[in-house]
Parts: sequence; structure tokens; C-alpha cells
Amino acid sequence: MTEFSIEAYEAADTAILEVLSQKEEPLIGVDGKPVTIELYGPGSSQYTKAQAKIDSASQTRAFAAIRGKSLKDGPEETRKLTAEKLAACTKSINNFPVAAIDIYNNPKLGYITSQVAKFVEDWSAFLAPSSKD
Repeated sequence: MTEFSIEAYEAADTAILEVLSQKEEPLIGVDGKPVTIELYGPGSSQYTKAQAKIDSASQTRAFAAIRGKSLKDGPEETRKLTAEKLAACTKSINNFPVAAIDIYNNPKLGYITSQVAKFVEDWSAFLAPSSKD
């Protein structure tokens, strides 16, 4: 009988996203190789801290709205907070020499931001490979 190990069921802290271009093809970076982004996932402390900041800001805005205060730049603030969260969840960017926050703050690079946002929320992207693979 084998011994049970809960670690075998844990998600990895990081995983690598292979970034696609707007044409759904691999995005090629400055060295002619595909662009990849190593991201912290939903089981990591980096993700938890970044999400807590988003949740706190949302709660603050909700309380302000209940008190009847008008919220300025709501969409812009949401975009900024999302960019900060994704930057905090970015461990490294390979073959694309631009800071994470600059990518995620640039609306014209939204196709990258969308991929990253979807990826960091996908627990299956951070699962350890099966020993049967």
C-alpha cells in the first residue's frame, strides 16, 4: 500500500503561458522565439495578495456608492487595478523586453492582457502533471 501525499494534489505556484498574436499564432519576440509569460496562479501567495487588493478597492467603491458619493473614472480605475494585479502575478516575461505593467496598461496590447487574465484564473493551467502522462 502506498502512502498518501496531499502534495500530489496541489497546484503549482507558477505556470507558463505561450502568448498568441492577434492572429491566434505564437507571438514572436525580439530573438525570433515565441513570447512566454511565467505567471503566479490562484494557489500562490502572490495571486492572493493581488486579489485582496482588488477586493478591497471594490469594497471601498461599493461603500462609497452606498453613501451616495459619485465615483470618478470607474472604468479607468478598474483597468488600472487589473493591470496591477496581473503585473503582481507575473514572474517573468520572455522574449519581449517590456515591463509587465506597461503591457497590461496598454489598451492596444489588450489581446495579451486578455490571455493573461484568463490564464491566471484557470486552476487547470497550474496543476502538476499527472504521473500517468
